[in-house]
This record gives sequence, C-alpha cells and structure tokens, in this order.
Amino acid sequence: LHIDSYIRYRYATTTVVSKVVNPLNNSQEVSFGMNLPKTAFITSFVMEINGKEYEAYLKGKEEAKEIYDQAVSSGQSAGHVATSSRDSDHFKISVNIEAQGKIKFTLNYEELLERTLGIYKQVINLNPGQTVRDLKVNVYITESSEIKSLFVPEIKVTNEIETEEKENKNVNITRISSNKAVVRYAPSVEDQEKAGGNCFDGQFIVQYDVSRIHPCGQVLVDEGYFVHFYAPVGLNPLRKLVVFVLDISGSMYGRKLVQLKQAMTTILDELRGDDYFSVVGFSTSVTVCKNTFVHNLDSPSESTVLSSDSAEQPATLAMQQAYPATKNYVEKAKQVIGNMTAIGGTDINDAIKTAIILSHNTYEKIKNDLKNKSEEPLEPMIIFLTDGEPTVGITNLNAIRSTVRELNVPRYSTAIYSLGFGDGADMGFLNKLSLENSGFGKKIYEASDAALQLKNFYKHISSPLLSNVTFSYIPSQVADNSLTKKHFRSLFRGSELIVAGKLVDNVEELQMDVYSISSNGTESCAVQQPFGSLERLWAYLTVKQLLEKKDTLDEDNNKEESSKLKETALNLALKYKFVTPLTSLVVVKPNETDAVTELEDA
Repeated sequence: LHIDSYIRYRYATTTVVSKVVNPLNNSQEVSFGMNLPKTAFITSFVMEINGKEYEAYLKGKEEAKEIYDQAVSSGQSAGHVATSSRDSDHFKISVNIEAQGKIKFTLNYEELLERTLGIYKQVINLNPGQTVRDLKVNVYITESSEIKSLFVPEIKVTNEIETEEKENKNVNITRISSNKAVVRYAPSVEDQEKAGGNCFDGQFIVQYDVSRIHPCGQVLVDEGYFVHFYAPVGLNPLRKLVVFVLDISGSMYGRKLVQLKQAMTTILDELRGDDYFSVVGFSTSVTVCKNTFVHNLDSPSESTVLSSDSAEQPATLAMQQAYPATKNYVEKAKQVIGNMTAIGGTDINDAIKTAIILSHNTYEKIKNDLKNKSEEPLEPMIIFLTDGEPTVGITNLNAIRSTVRELNVPRYSTAIYSLGFGDGADMGFLNKLSLENSGFGKKIYEASDAALQLKNFYKHISSPLLSNVTFSYIPSQVADNSLTKKHFRSLFRGSELIVAGKLVDNVEELQMDVYSISSNGTESCAVQQPFGSLERLWAYLTVKQLLEKKDTLDEDNNKEESSKLKETALNLALKYKFVTPLTSLVVVKPNETDAVTELEDA
C-alpha cells in the first residue's frame, strides 16, 4: 500500500495505490476500500488486472446509472461510484481475481485543507484491515511562505478525541527549504502491530501552519488564476452575544444529557467578561433563562412563541434579553443547566424563533446603549443542539427554515451554528438551516468523548476576529462571474478566508479592498508567482460553493435558479473530473464476475 500526497498552497492531491496477489490455485474475491475526508472529491480510479488497465470515467449521475444498469444486465462486472446527499465518505469495490492473478487499484482524490485553531490538518486514512509488508506514506508540502510549524502525531487508532497528542517517532521529516518539506512514513509490520494490532487501522495526520506577514493576506497567481488567502494577525476578538439552544427532550435522557452538561460547564467558563449570553432549553415547551432563570414560555399546545400567521411576539418574550457573562450570571446558568431533565417532545421551531427574538432584542438594546457609537457592536450567534427531528408544533422542515429566514432579518442577522447529536439528528436539515443563516452544521458522535467534541466546536467559533468581511476586486482585473464566495459572516481566530478567481490577461498586480465590521481600508498586494496550477483549487472551491448554494434554495420557488446552479456545478465537475452529488464514476470490466463499487457513510 503506497500513498503519495502533494500539498501545494493548502490544496492536497492524494494518490492511493494498493497491490494484491492471489497465491491460490483458485479464484477469490478481494475488496479495496478507502475512507476519504468528507471534504474530498474523488478524481480518478483505475484497476489494473494482470497488466490490463480499466479506468473509471465520469458521467452525470443519471447517465452513469444507466450505463451501470446496462453493464449489469449484460453480465459484465461494473462499479458505480456516486456520492449521496449525506456526504458519503467510504469508497469500496469488490472484484474477483483469478488463480495466481494480480491486481492493482489506484485511487486519486483532492481536497482543500481548512485552517482550524491555527493549523492545517491533512488526514490520511490507513485501513487495509491487516498489517502490510510494504506500507509507505509520503506527503510533499510546498507553500509560498515559511512553514513555521510541522507536527505528525502518533497514528490515531480510535475516533475519539485525544487530549494529548504524542509525536510519531516512526516518521521522517525533511525540511528541504523554509517553505518546502517532505514527511515520510514507512512502518514495519512490527510498528503497525504496536500502533493498531493485527488489523492495522488508523489515521495518519499531518499538521502544519505558515508564517503571515502582509496585512491584506497573500495573493498567488498562476496561469491566469489567483487565490487570496486572508488570515490577518494581531486582532483582538470581537465581543459576542451567544444564545445556547439546548435540546432536553426525552431522547436526550442518560449519557447524552450528562455529556451536554459537562461540556456547557466548560463552555460557560470560557465566555469573556464583555460577552453576553442566554440559555434556551426546549422539549415539548421552551424555557428561557431570565434574571431568576426560571421563566417558562407558553406551552405550544396553547400557543406558539410566535404565531404561525403573525410576526407579533408575546409580551412575555418581547422584553427578554441576554445577560452579561459576569461570574454571577455564569454560575446561575450552570445551576440551571445542571438541573435540566430530559423529558417530552422536540419543538425545534419555537426554540429557534425564541432564540432569534432574544438575540435581536439584546443586540438592539446594546447598540442603543453604547456611549461611544464607534465601539464595536456584539457579534450575535446561536448555537443550536438537537439529537432528533421535530415532533411538536411545526414539524415540516422546510416550513421551519422558511420561518427562520423571514424572522432572521439582515438588520439583526444572527449566525446559526447547528449541532446534530447522534444518528437521530437530520444533518441535511441542520446543514441547510445553518448555511442559509451564515453558519455551518456539525455532527457530534455518540461516544465517550462527546463532551470534548462539543467543547472543541465551541473553541472553533468562540473568538470572532472580524465580522461581515467582504472582498472587493477591480472589475477590469478579474474575469466576470469567476470569483468564488467573497462575503463572509465571520473570521474566527485560527481560521482563514479564501477567495479564488480568474484574472483578465496581462494583470501583474491585483488591487483589492477588504471591508469588515472592525476595519475599513484599501490594501494593495504584490502578486507572488508560485509554481503549480491554481486552476483546480479555484474549480474545487467553485463547485463546493455552488452545491452549498443549491442546497439552501427552496426549489419549489426557485426552480430556475436551482437548475442553473446545478448545470454550472455539473459542467465544472465533469470538466475537472470531480465526483460530487451530481456526478458518478463508472467502472466496467468485461468479464462475468460481479464487481460492485459504492460510496457510503464511513
């Protein structure tokens, strides 16, 4: 098993090669499987059987399915590789090898590494299911600025988060220059057994970061494409307004509620003194922490927090506001959360509406009370956790999304970050809800480290440095409609914003303005000329963001726009050979055995 990964300016291209020999005098079925990062696109797959290659080819999803069905009906071996709407991340194919036969599998995939908490992290899954005599992993890193930190922890053999990471002693790191490095890992069978036992299975992780000097970020240009990396240093966090919306329905009973309480105790302690916060608990009814932390809203069986046909809010809620994160209020909130019990149904609609109104009320009051009008306002956010689907009140998911969009108006727009706790949560709904409200969703796995997962998620978003960041480029320098996403709700400490696009001919220096809630100035960045194509990075970002935008549309009311987004994303995916929810890889091997290829949740 040989894996080579080339990281060029955060963009990783990985090749996995697995060779299998059948030493028996009779044929046998073998499987090739690979867990892929959820953010990765498969770009090619080749099987070489006894010296003859069978290369998969990319088609639109519907056409690929037809080819697959025809091959199966004619008795040929066929593999149909397609992603699902659930961001499937497991590739698998089974094929029959004749006696004394040989087969080589080659899989390629690409991904853009995201910077989180100050590091870029590449995860390569090693899951051969057994020790391998010839196992090699090589990672080649090329950046345009100095690689200031590079660390490879020990092989991660469990899914659970480790509080302390130890250095992998079996890794060889070569610093070729200040901005280039090679990481080599070639464990012996004995090393593999020590790391993961006889069924070697784990994650090889490379963590690194680069130096940042220029205040407007770094712009790289190559062959008519550019990418702008933006992660300014030396900024203080913005004050924030956080409304925690916590599911305490009956399904949270037991370990999940205990873990939630553990996580919230730590999270509340990490609030800064100039932050504001509130806690909303919901099950069949919705409870809001007030001065006394005992205020109950009307039961949905009698009336909803906001009536379905009116934008009016009940007087009991109209005056509700969040509270400063003083030690007194934080301790009161801990007591309330500690006394929470899990019982009843799940009223998601009223819970989110309550949180939005509470956020808007507080935001407006603080804004009006500011003595110095130039003082930075609060950065409002809702952290919404649920382990299931709505069972009380409005249960239609599209209706809930529609209500939230109408209520979360731009003037007070509050970012919503959704956490799906366990397999019962509808991550499709939660992702869409967050994306169309300037946030993102994340799954929290039911395991002993769930509390740590929650804490790490909060740590990621706990320090917003900039809000409402907009990148503006001179139209005469950038090709029409080529820019990827250029407006971002927040820049968090340790993260990075990335914009890519096409340049018009003969542009040697890119001029831009970067606007945000805490600064408003014009910067001019001198272009650096790297070696290596940026075109695929641009295509990757464009396809990802087109698919996200399509997912947030109400297709019943936006059929034309949805169709246009789908067509654009499909054409780009086909051009650059990305396996996406709109495309599939098809492998047809002309024999009479069955080979099935699929992508599924790992």
